[in-house]
Amino acid sequence: MTFSTDLRSTHRANLLALLTRRLEVANAHQDQRLIADLEREYAQLTTIAQPVSMSDRIHQLWTGFTKTLSEWNKVQIDQSVDTNGIVSWYAYNPQSGQTIFTESKDDMYQWVRHNYWGK
Repeated sequence: MTFSTDLRSTHRANLLALLTRRLEVANAHQDQRLIADLEREYAQLTTIAQPVSMSDRIHQLWTGFTKTLSEWNKVQIDQSVDTNGIVSWYAYNPQSGQTIFTESKDDMYQWVRHNYWGK
């Protein structure tokens, strides 16, 4: 057993002891919402974690990275309404660096079709 394993076990035991005390207090005050939250927390702490291999960790990191990259490349469109109730649209295409600001929904659709889909 290594130092980090001992430390992890001690930390987990301390968390469970604190959680048990908090659950006792919640029961004494009959706080059903807090009791439910604490029971979910207890279930998470007592679930046995499966070890993750290095290749699985690398795969998870790579998947997260590629997902982030794909989000960065999407056209970002925002709609706003001013104090007079006039709707306006703003869009930005990160691939081309082009933007549009318009009050016309049709102009927005045309811009997206032309600048993002190339139609």
